Amino acid sequence: MRLGFTHFLLVCAFASLAEAQTPIWRLLPNSPPQPSVARHDDVYFVSPSRGWVVNGAGKIYRTTNGGASWETQLSLSSTYIRSVAFADSLHGWAGTLVQARLLYATTDGGLNWNQVLNIPNPLPTGICGLWTVEDSVVYGSGKYSGPASLIKSTDLGATWTTLDMSAYASALVDCYFFTRDSGFVIGARGPGALTTDSLVVLATTDGGQSWSTRFLGTRAGELGWKIVFPTPSTGYVSIEAFTGTSRYLLKTTDRGWSWIEEQFIDEYDAQGIGFATETKGWIGGWTGSTYETTDGGWSWHSAAVGSLINSFHMLSDTLGYAVGRRVYKFSSDSTTVAVLAPFTLPGQTTLEQNYPNPFNPETHFRFRLGIVGIVSLRVYDILGRVVAEVMREAKPAGSYDIPWDASGLTSGVYYYRLRVGDFDMTRKLVLVR
Repeated sequence: MRLGFTHFLLVCAFASLAEAQTPIWRLLPNSPPQPSVARHDDVYFVSPSRGWVVNGAGKIYRTTNGGASWETQLSLSSTYIRSVAFADSLHGWAGTLVQARLLYATTDGGLNWNQVLNIPNPLPTGICGLWTVEDSVVYGSGKYSGPASLIKSTDLGATWTTLDMSAYASALVDCYFFTRDSGFVIGARGPGALTTDSLVVLATTDGGQSWSTRFLGTRAGELGWKIVFPTPSTGYVSIEAFTGTSRYLLKTTDRGWSWIEEQFIDEYDAQGIGFATETKGWIGGWTGSTYETTDGGWSWHSAAVGSLINSFHMLSDTLGYAVGRRVYKFSSDSTTVAVLAPFTLPGQTTLEQNYPNPFNPETHFRFRLGIVGIVSLRVYDILGRVVAEVMREAKPAGSYDIPWDASGLTSGVYYYRLRVGDFDMTRKLVLVR
């Protein structure tokens, strides 16, 4: 159900243009603007017209007309909202990365959101993934930096239980359930650091009372990020890697009993993954463009699906939504959306991955300017707060290598953003103490 950085020029396509014959991805021009933390994080639709989007700036948005217009339903300061899911058009939940404000719920379609205060200890430090099944059962998994926890409700959120998953994993990110009892959680297992832990896929058949390991990676520094099943038997897992250069994804064709690794694009930071059919799908992330496959993941090519994609929600093989910098729609309707076409950066301005990465405590930012302009280079924490202004000054065209010392910061994931003229790009960096 729920189901980088080549940029794309957003070229408007209005009603005067002929309707596309086959579904393609387009920007929703009236969708919420790019938040200060670089992207929207999750999207959920209960029907082709009614859906919600959340982001790290503490915002929840709703549309009731398939993305043609949006309204702000919740705005929380200093709160990173990571996940969202609905059981029906009225009952929904939004998970955050702030333990003191872990989960919010609505019973009226988002007109009112209230903090959930009856989740028992041990309280998770964040909810990265939410899943609803069979109308009344809700699961929430997290956090990507640990510890591994799972929350569960079987009565539409009236009461909750907390499952300590530390015996099976060091961190959890996403979850997927076929029934109230049968499903998967993905994350990592190891000493408890992003650069040392290995990918793990866990399965349960008794509602989370016991778990079996269906896949355990052999490479350090890999984390299962998103899991999707376009068919009951075929599923995929995107893998975010913090070390090395080779990249992979997981695939199953037997309902998750066994998983195989497929080679992906080297040095790509994969996150969002979605499939319209068993073989046609997309992967987005922090690095490079969004990629598409039409052969079940054996080969990939660049696709115009926007950038920084973290979540897909496919309602059918001809209709779906994705969120990253903006909100994108997969459909054949071109009357309310803007076509995504390849974009050549002005004067070949580029921002490279910082090196080393992970780092402690010094790293370097490398970028090339194809234009003369005022350069803004800032570092943000996961809540979207500026923790360092590395540069803000006029610079001529040319190549730059800027050292930066993060001695005053704690270990964790941060983001750096380069802005000059029309160029605006964000990448991720990891500080390890």
